[in-house]
Amino acid sequence: MIISDPSVLIPEAATIDISEARWAAEYLSLMIEQLGPESSVSLVLMQARRELASLAKSPSATVIGPLRIAA
Repeated sequence: MIISDPSVLIPEAATIDISEARWAAEYLSLMIEQLGPESSVSLVLMQARRELASLAKSPSATVIGPLRIAA
């Protein structure tokens, strides 16, 4: 079988709605509050919250592509 359009093999990039990113950042804040800032799990959640907050800076934008993960 010969594929004439190879772009069909590439999956579409995920789309993240800004309102979803804001909601997730707020929810992570609540979980961090419950766990306490000294918890090792809270440290991971804080990084995820920072990433989501950076995606949600624009009031009316739509983020296209995968989430960035900082090392």
